[in-house]
Amino acid sequence: MTRKAIFCHCGAKLLEPTRAAAISGYLQQAGHPFTEISDLCGTSVDRRSETRDLLLSADEILMIACFPRAVKLLLANCGIDPHSTNFIFVNFRAMSDSEIFAAIDSFFAGGGGGGESSVFQSHSEWPAWFPVIDYSRCSACGQCADFCLFGVYEKRDDKVVVVNPKECKNNCPACGRICPQTAIVFPKYEHAGAIAGAETIDEISEQQRQQIDIDTILGSNIYQALALRKAKRQSIIRTTAMQQAIAERDKALAGKSPKP
Repeated sequence: MTRKAIFCHCGAKLLEPTRAAAISGYLQQAGHPFTEISDLCGTSVDRRSETRDLLLSADEILMIACFPRAVKLLLANCGIDPHSTNFIFVNFRAMSDSEIFAAIDSFFAGGGGGGESSVFQSHSEWPAWFPVIDYSRCSACGQCADFCLFGVYEKRDDKVVVVNPKECKNNCPACGRICPQTAIVFPKYEHAGAIAGAETIDEISEQQRQQIDIDTILGSNIYQALALRKAKRQSIIRTTAMQQAIAERDKALAGKSPKP
């Protein structure tokens, strides 16, 4: 049985560089097989199939990353069963370095490693800030899709899907803050809690927080506010499409040979 550690350095710098170096050094010194991912959020979009292959490259994988709930949703984003028993999750946002080292030792205690190490990079400079949806909680109400002005979401039959992750605006978790089911997770959300993917969710506290956020963001008439935002989003899409059409027309006219 082969074992391997996958260590995400987190492109959002939720893990301090000194801690990242200490974890990498520990794996290297112990001779354990591992791959360092520059940013799992980014590679799960930019290099989805390659990320999937990497995460399935051993019989058992020790995932050293952020909140397990967030990581599982990123795995699902790559087409991997997030509930697979092949994965053991180590949360660097909640565990000390000594606890992480102990988890590494325990994981590799049964052998199964060859000592090789590698680095897996995201292709782009994109900050990879985007939402993932916890479908075990999502009610498909579509509130997020109506709220977002940038076409990140799309309502398909009885499901809401993240279709344009790169259109999400960096460090904007507003759709997650007003989600009535706390089903939207931003893995890079710095303040932890349910929106960042924490496993334990205080339902009463979340309901109270959501009400405050909804009143602050949308006002007292949520349905009217959502309808206005939906109309604004449609206007943005139409304007963008028209600008693209005009640019294509002008390009074609510029390349047209003049009549003799």
